Amino acid sequence: MKQILVIADLPGNKPKALAKAKPLADAQGAKVTVLSFVHEQLKHLPDNLTAGQQKAIQQSLLEQRQQWLNRQLKELALNSENVTSQVVWEKNIASWTVEFSRTHKHDLIIKTGRRSESIFYTPTDWHLLRTSQVPVMLVAEKKWKKQHNVLVALDLGSKLQSKLALNQRLLATSIEWVKHFGGELHCVYCLPISPVLKNLMGLSAKQMASDAKTQYMPVIQQMAGDFPLNPEHVHVKAGNPDKVIPSVAADINAGLVTIGTVGRKGLKGKLQGNTAENILALLKTDVIAIQP
Repeated sequence: MKQILVIADLPGNKPKALAKAKPLADAQGAKVTVLSFVHEQLKHLPDNLTAGQQKAIQQSLLEQRQQWLNRQLKELALNSENVTSQVVWEKNIASWTVEFSRTHKHDLIIKTGRRSESIFYTPTDWHLLRTSQVPVMLVAEKKWKKQHNVLVALDLGSKLQSKLALNQRLLATSIEWVKHFGGELHCVYCLPISPVLKNLMGLSAKQMASDAKTQYMPVIQQMAGDFPLNPEHVHVKAGNPDKVIPSVAADINAGLVTIGTVGRKGLKGKLQGNTAENILALLKTDVIAIQP
């Protein structure tokens, strides 16, 4: 990881995103770019203001924010030559950030999470997750516990090459995190069997999970390579991912969950991505989301 992009928290909030970026940058010697966004509806100001006066007001707001950001960086010891900052006048934070990260080839975007449970409301977080080709880390506003354990959610039932590659990327990211920051690595796979079908066929969820774990354990170990993955840390459960993943994360005291996301647009994309959104709404951990 060589380039980290951070969206700074607004004034009045704890600088969680910046605080998370510092140990990451220190551990990997990465360069950090910090963005702070400002936008006000100047059209509501008195009509007798000239365009030049409005521009001066905008510039004053930008300068005030830059001064505040400089103080934040200094307090967090993020004022080294490897850290640059920029205050941006922009309303659409997600779209601007996605394009900026693509142009400058960042390896990770860090932002404090602001989560919504409505599929018809697309907050900045969710827009970032759906459109960014760069992995996005959402820092939890409130955590269950301050633990370093990492849970990675894998889709082992798919034969699509894109899903297989995503599994490998998710696992590699999680392994690197554990190597740098400690803690234990856990994997979770959710068997997509509905309760109705399970009851209709008289299936045992426990037996199904056991059989699936036996089937997929060699696959996971092969993906993990030389990393000594504990088989007891591989969790295979029948159920919906938006219920299983938060439950397992709580059980193992996860501090970070790594998941894949759906990058589709429109209502169909929102509905298919709703599982991931529900997971985010229920988790009280940091999250790294990676697109296929």
